Order: sequence, then C-alpha cells, then structure tokens
Amino acid sequence: MSSQKLEYDSSLGGRVTLPSHVTTYHYAAGALQEIRSLIADAEQTTQRSSKLIFQTLPKHMRRRAMSHHPKRLPRKYRQAHKSQMGKGGNQPVNSKRPSRKYRRRPKNLLREYIRRQRRHVWLETHIWHAKRFHMVDRWGHRLPLASCDKTYRACYRASAQHCLLQDISFYACVELRGSLDALRQGFARLSSPECGLGIAAKTYVSGRREGSVELFADGQYPHGALQRASFLWRPPKEEDGEEQESTLWLWLHPSAAQATIEQLLQVFQLKSKKQQKLPLKEQADEEMEVPSEEKENLNGKKPSEKPLRFWTQTKAFEPQPSYSNGDETLHLVLLQHAFNRFRLTGPRAQRVLAASLRPKQTELHDEAADYCQAALLQSSPSELLSNLVMGYQVVDPRLQRPKKRTKAEESLAQASCTAGDLLMRQPRSLPESPLWDKEARQTLSKGIMSTHAYEQLRQQHAVVPGAPCAFEQQMQAVPLILIQRPGSQDSSYKRLAYGCGWDVIVPAGYGMIVWLTLTMWGARPGGLRELDTVAREAGAEMHLPDTVAGGQESAASADELRGRYFRLPPNKRTNYRKLAVASPFSAPWRHLVRDWRSSASGPTAFYVLRHRQLLEAIAECLRRRQPLPEPLPGEAIIQIQLRLVARGHVMDNALICLPTAADHKKRWRQLKREEAAPVYVEPALPDLNERERKELRQSHKLKLKRLRAKRVREKRRLQETATKRVHIRAANTAQLVRSQFEAMCRLWLPTDPSEMRDSVRRQCSREVFGYVRSAGFSLTEASVCAVGYVTPAGLQQLIAELPPGKGGKPTPLMCLVRDPDSRDYRWASFQLNLNVASPAF
Repeated sequence: MSSQKLEYDSSLGGRVTLPSHVTTYHYAAGALQEIRSLIADAEQTTQRSSKLIFQTLPKHMRRRAMSHHPKRLPRKYRQAHKSQMGKGGNQPVNSKRPSRKYRRRPKNLLREYIRRQRRHVWLETHIWHAKRFHMVDRWGHRLPLASCDKTYRACYRASAQHCLLQDISFYACVELRGSLDALRQGFARLSSPECGLGIAAKTYVSGRREGSVELFADGQYPHGALQRASFLWRPPKEEDGEEQESTLWLWLHPSAAQATIEQLLQVFQLKSKKQQKLPLKEQADEEMEVPSEEKENLNGKKPSEKPLRFWTQTKAFEPQPSYSNGDETLHLVLLQHAFNRFRLTGPRAQRVLAASLRPKQTELHDEAADYCQAALLQSSPSELLSNLVMGYQVVDPRLQRPKKRTKAEESLAQASCTAGDLLMRQPRSLPESPLWDKEARQTLSKGIMSTHAYEQLRQQHAVVPGAPCAFEQQMQAVPLILIQRPGSQDSSYKRLAYGCGWDVIVPAGYGMIVWLTLTMWGARPGGLRELDTVAREAGAEMHLPDTVAGGQESAASADELRGRYFRLPPNKRTNYRKLAVASPFSAPWRHLVRDWRSSASGPTAFYVLRHRQLLEAIAECLRRRQPLPEPLPGEAIIQIQLRLVARGHVMDNALICLPTAADHKKRWRQLKREEAAPVYVEPALPDLNERERKELRQSHKLKLKRLRAKRVREKRRLQETATKRVHIRAANTAQLVRSQFEAMCRLWLPTDPSEMRDSVRRQCSREVFGYVRSAGFSLTEASVCAVGYVTPAGLQQLIAELPPGKGGKPTPLMCLVRDPDSRDYRWASFQLNLNVASPAF
C-alpha cells in the first residue's frame, strides 16, 4: 500500500493520484457527521428530504388517497403535507361541497343569490325562469331567452289566439318632474314632430293614454338615434291658481338607457344629488347674541375667520339615483327595482286578466273600478281605446289563484257597458293610481305578506280546503296600472289586431305573486325570442339598425358568425369571394348609402327614414308606379317587408337586388311553365387568393416545424451535459399564430367595402340596393317573410326599369333576394312600413 497508483476518474476527466493510506480519526469524524445527519433526517423530515411526507410513514399507515385527502395523515403531518402539495402545483385540499341541507338553508341560500347578482341584475321572476328557460346575459341583466321545451309554434298560437306572457321588467323607468313647458322644450330638442305626435301632445298629457317617441341625440335629428321610448304622464290634479308640477315616466330599453339619461342630463342641465351643499341650522339665540362692538373689543381685533354657513352632504349609497337643476324646479329620478312590467299578448289576455284580478271592494262607489271590470269583459283588447291607461286596485292575486293550471274561460256575466260606451265614456279618475306616490310605494312594499306567512295562516284558519278565510279580507289591496296595446291597425300591411294585448305595471315585491297567478290561468310564458318573433310577425323590428341597440346587436351577431365561420375546417367554409358577397356577416349600411348617393363628398352616414308624410308619399308613388318625390334623402334607408313569391328561404344579411329586363321575361316564362327554379344563378368567380392561402399555410407549417426542430436540438444539447432530465422549452409562438390567423382571415374574406367605391352596389351581377335585417318563416302569412331596408335611389331605379304590364294590369312590384351563402336569386314582393316610428307590437 506504500506505492501510489494512477487511477482514471470519469467524473473529473483524467487521471488522479490516490493516497496510499487513510487517517483513521479524520475518516471517523466525517462518518460521524453523516450518521448524525441521517438520524436527524429520519426523525424529522425536512425540506431537503427527497421523499414526501406521506412516504415517510410506516407502510401499514400509508394510503393511496393521502395525496388528495390530508385528513388521512396524522395530524402533526397535515400542515407540512399541504405545503408540499401546494408547491408541487397540486391542491390536495378539495374542499368538500357543503351538503344540500346546508346550502338550502334560507340565510345561506339568500347569501348565494346575492353573490350571483354581483355581475348581472336578476328579475323578481328569475328563479322561476331559471328552472324552465335558457338564460342569457343581456344588457347587464340575466334574462330568459326561450323555454327548454319546444314551444316556438305554441308561443305563436298563444300570441295569435290565446295569451302570451312575457316579463319585460328589465326596461328602466325614469321619472321626470317639473313644469310642463320646461319638459316640452327639452324633449323638443331630443325628438322631431316628423316622427309623429310629440311627448307633450294633449292626448298624452291628460294621462289617459301611453305614447311612444323616437329619441335622438341633442340637435342631431335625423342622425344620432338613441331608441324608441314609451312614456306615461301622471294625471293632473284639479287645482286652481298656480301651475302644478307635472310628472312623466319614461320606459327605456337597457341597451341605450345610459346614453339616453346622459342626453337628458345635458339638455335639462341636471346634476347629481349624491353630494350637495346644505345650509346650517341657525342655533344662535337672539337674547344671547353678543353685540358687534363687544366682539371687536374682545381681543382688540376683529375675528379673521368667517362662520360656516353650509355643509356638504354625501350619500354613500343611493338605491334610486336622483338629479336636479340649479333652482330645484326640475328633478330626474331613476326608479330602479320599483316596478315589474308584464306583457300579455293575444285576444284572450282579457280573460286571463279578468280571472286573475278582482277589484277591491270599498264603501264608496268607484266608477273607475266598474269601468275596468267592464273593459276586461270585452272579447278582445283591440275593442278599447288604443294605449288606454287604467289604474286598478285589486285584492291580493293569491286569493284568485286556481288549484291547478287551467285556461280562463269567457265570463258568463254580461258587461254593463258596450264597447262603444267604453270608447266614449271614461271616468276622469281612470288613470289615477297610488303607484305615482313614492310614500305609497314604500308603504306597500313594507306591508307585503310573505307566501310562507300566508300559507301558515291558511292552515290555521281554513276549515275547508279552498274556502275563503276571514284574515284574507284584511290583506292590503294591490294597485296596478293596466295599459292597452292595440296591435296592428293596418289590415293591408298585417292581420288586423295582431299583437294586441295588455301591459301590467306591478309594484315591487308583488312580481312573483302576479306572475304565478297569470300563468295558472293559462297564460303561456315566453322569453326574448318571443319578443323578436312577435315583432317579425307584425312586419317590424324591435330595434332599428341606426339606434344604439341595433348597432350593438349587429356587432354581436357579426362577431358570432365570424367566429363560427373560422371554426369550420377550410373545406367546409363558404368561399364568399367566389359567391361575390362583399359583407357576409353584417349589412354595410354606410357603404351602401355611399354607393347610391349622388354626391360622393362628405362623411358617410345613414339613418332610417321615419318621416310619416314622406313615407306615405313614397308609398303612393310606388302604388301608381310613378317616380318618387324629389329631393330624395340620400343618406336614408327605408324599411320594407319582403315576402317570397315561390319556394325558397331567406337568411339574415341577404342581398336585395334590382331585377333586369331579362329577369322579368324569364319570370313570365316560368309562370307559364309553372317552374319554381331560381330566376338567375350568379356565376362563380375565380378566387385569386386560393394559391396564396395554400402557400401561406404550407410556409407557416414549415416554419413551425423548423422552430420545433430547433428547440429539440437545443434540448438534446443541454441534455448531454446535464445531470437531470431536461424538458423541451415552451414554443412561445402565440404571436406568430395570431398573425398567421389574421393574414388567413384577410385572404378568406372579401375586400373591405370601405377600400373601394361601388364595392357594395356592384358586388355581383345584379345591383344591390338593400339588405335583409331579420328573416324567417311567418306563421301569419304562411310563407317566408323578412324585414329589410333599401335606399330611396334604388327604389327610384326599380320603378324606372319596370316593364309595362300585360292585360291592362300593372307589373307587380318585386325585387330579387339572394342569401349570402347561395348563388340563387329569387323573386320577392315587398311593401313599405309606414309605422316605423310607432309600431303596432
């Protein structure tokens, strides 16, 4: 052992010299330290240990589920085990879901409901709808879209023959108080008399009828449309002398409610009352008042500080935000969560209301109650005064609820008045209601008897099930406001009285009570889908394309269609370049108006024509096949109703085109042969970007492969010198993939219409002069119908190019319609909608 040997050490790389002997005490000291550390690691697991906590236990105490359930470990190891699992990215503590018994406790259930309402507002009927309807998030609310059952045709039958019930409580109610002249002057800046009666018309100011008005941005008519708002005036009191304060309720759609309120604040110069200055109360007593001379001589000088005269009041929370002007003569209050509004549509809405509502008996004779009861006994709502407003005090609707759901039958009691008498004789106090008073609303909400308390009292007092009890006579009366809706008034446009019904304004807290009573008497509930369906069946739209809500809907629909299109594989996508469609996902109204406008100068804007007299003049010219009146509004689009003449289908954003002379000739030949084929088929255009897309896709795939190969080589190079396993690094190609997707989108879709003139009007072989906004099969017309918009210049050209009629009959007024994903042109007849500003639904 005395000679030294050369040994090869692979870890150091080269030959080293090993010693010939080992010092004993040095070796023993090092081994002793290693033994001590080994014993310490065995007794107490530290972070340097390579084993997990549950792996250090004896084998008879180990469980496979310990990594997920720490409570299976001894208590002294649980905290360290949780820390280890958390550092490893695992969360072993999957907190057990509370039991259903715990979750259904009233306080826990209410706390959960409040938490879920932080993002979206719930209606009072939300729980009922959430169990039966598909719910969607719209306009800051959680609203029912459509029933989970197949009820599309059933809802139409209800609106046409029975009763359709909808909760439209998401409409915002705004209260304005001030002098009538100030309100008239303010709304004159936000509306126009060309759209119909103003908000201060005599028939509305009396409070007996509800009106609707088109609101625009201040001084921007006909541009800057906000929305169509319903309004209701408080009936004036019979007082002599000074001018009394007028009260107005505006019902605003939530999509444009904030924009409308901002315009109201700007026009009427209102400021928030959340923070305001108030004068201090004078607490100084005249007897104890110190003379001014003594104050001066008190310290030999006058006081430098002035006494406080005002103090600032700041409200931390306003349940109903309020605004007022400088001299406190005009007030605006947002009546949030103050009312529920239910809409009943159909001829049998009368029967449902008559069965659900029973007037409260009073000692004094009430003419208004008798009138309401006689009005509800009529056969249809359309027999009454249009937009009639009735204040009705009824007993608690729970007292009128049947045991099981049944249809309300026609009452055997004869009405005391005929329909003619109801039209001519109306009590002066008919539109009055306690709901106009804030104190009355607060008292009403505090005095509501809960359903639980009502059922308990029924169990205690009801000797015979279903028999009335004595305590029910002491329950407070429920004031309601009933508003009649006339429905269609033009038989030449749509079926007469379709869409008639009632709107019921219910105080807060009674929403679910009234809703259940109405549904139990046979009203079929509907959602947002039924609102659009009733509007389309009436030949109109809920939101016009130039309003705030119309623009939001168009943008949301375009994003959804675009996303759905690019989620398809390339071989399943419709090639819109070959179909010659400039804008497949939305209607380019601005570019359409630009292409048909005579002068190309100026900014491109559009608006829906609401001028009633001008619409009537255009309709008369179309009926006589004469040129339209000059000058034509170049930036306007006109609403029309389309109806397919033969077979076929129409989609949203379909093209409305001008027919040629050859199309008219072919139509006569098809009529003789009874052919239903398309009148013309658009020839397929070559796709110039197809080769570029293919090359771009191949180059992108090749680049991704090269980048991955580079990362693999880098990983292998690091693995050669590493002592641990090396993982391949992340790709970090998100920006590259995003830019590739955007480039492919540009190559797939047609050129943006804003880049070229006449890119919309002459995008295909037939000139485009309009677009379809909403389409579907109309059960009223038993054919495919649609609502679209066309340009006045296009209508002028259509009239000019009409061929002469045959057999002494004029040529029918028709146009061509083509879907964005089809090449077939089909004939469609159309007619103008004259009630754009005041629809019938």
